[in-house]
This record gives sequence, C-alpha cells and structure tokens, in this order.
Amino acid sequence: MKTRDRILQTSLALFNEEGEAGQSAVDIANALDMSPGNLYYHFKGKDAIIRALFDNFEHEMRIILRGSRGRITSIEDNWVYNYIILEEIFDFRFFYRNLGELLARHPDLAIKFRALLAEKRQTIHVLLDELCQQNVLFLGPRMNEVITDQILSALTFWLSLDMIEGSHTVPSDLIHKTVFQVMALVAPHMGEDGFTIMQAMIAYYDQKVGE
Repeated sequence: MKTRDRILQTSLALFNEEGEAGQSAVDIANALDMSPGNLYYHFKGKDAIIRALFDNFEHEMRIILRGSRGRITSIEDNWVYNYIILEEIFDFRFFYRNLGELLARHPDLAIKFRALLAEKRQTIHVLLDELCQQNVLFLGPRMNEVITDQILSALTFWLSLDMIEGSHTVPSDLIHKTVFQVMALVAPHMGEDGFTIMQAMIAYYDQKVGE
C-alpha cells in the first residue's frame, strides 16, 4: 500500500474510533510509527487529511446516489438501497458524529457537504417518484416532499442522535434500526401489499437486532 493511502486508512480508523477533534497530526504519525516530517511530506497537516478523506467519501457516495437512477423498482430494492447508503456513511462516520462543529471549522467542506446533501435529497425524491410511477408507492407531490425531508433527516442525523442520547448502540443494530425507521415512513403509502411487506421487515428487524 502506498504511504499516502496508508496515512488515509489509519487516519480514518483513528477518527472513527476516537473522534477527529482530539487527534493531531502527531497522533496520526505515532499511530503509523512514522515521523511527523514524513507525514507532512504527504499531507500538510490534519486538515489536509480530513479534506482528502471527504473527497474519498464524496466520490463513493455520488457513485451510490447516481447508481440508483432507474434501478430501484420495488420496496425490497429500496430497503436494500438504504442499507448501502448507511453502510457507506458508517465507513466515514466521524464526519457525521460532530457534523456541525466540523463544518464550522472547515467552511470549504461545508459547501461540498451541502452540495452532496442536495444530491441526496434529489435522489430520494426521484426514487420515491419512480416507485409511484410503477404503482409501488402512492404519494402525491406534497407527500413526496414531506417524506423526502424525513428520510433525508434520518439518513443524515442517525449517528448524531445516537451519540447525543449516549446510547452507543451496536453499529449493526443501529443500521438495522435506521433502515427500519426509514421504511416505516413509506409503509402507509405502499398500498395493499404494504402490511405484508412491513410484517416481513419487522420480523427481519427483530431477528437481527435480537441476535
């Protein structure tokens, strides 16, 4: 593995496990058993590492968002798709745990994050609209807007809420819980098959979280 990639990988693990705010470039160098000068050769401090990690996250997330167009044709597809989004966010979870503080310290990242959030909103809106066109969901334009906002909030603040509440939920359980919450938002609009589909999802949720 290239040194640059090793620095990013180790920094991501350190930020995710211990939080980004309390870490310094020296801490990262120590975790890599590397001199601070060698680290500085590749990245001019911790802020440069954070920006590089965000670029990686943004790239991967845009692939996921754009890859959904025309491919989510059922409630089950939508269910799995939410898992994909949440698992990607969890891989870069340090961004979301102290989102407001981090973006306040990095205005340039705030601009990028808002653009990514706007694309996420548009993707959710289009996905719901496509499911309506296929008579999988039954939503008018007004309800599409409302549920889009609710889903966007759930997919953005799930980690912050868990941290604020001090729940420290097992990661896999937290992902299952959040997916279930998102699906519960669309359940009343699934039509005749909605009850059966949600019963199956409840059983799956109980099985996974109860393990």
